[in-house]
Amino acid sequence: MLKRVARLEAQRAPKASPIEVLYGSVDGFAAECMEGVASGKLCPVDMPIILDCIRRWHRDGDYGARRTNCNGVWNRA
Repeated sequence: MLKRVARLEAQRAPKASPIEVLYGSVDGFAAECMEGVASGKLCPVDMPIILDCIRRWHRDGDYGARRTNCNGVWNRA
């Protein structure tokens, strides 16, 4: 019974976001982006705004949202 409960809880656990998979964390991604800003490769005006959006996207779990039909309704994966 406990194994079954553990399996069910593991299935309910939130999946890692693509950022976590690729960079380990949102902060790791942000640090890499800010290095790009410091080196002049990324825009110093736009990048902080983009990072705020990505942090919110990650915090709210919106990376699991997808459009599943043609009427514009978004569903969580």
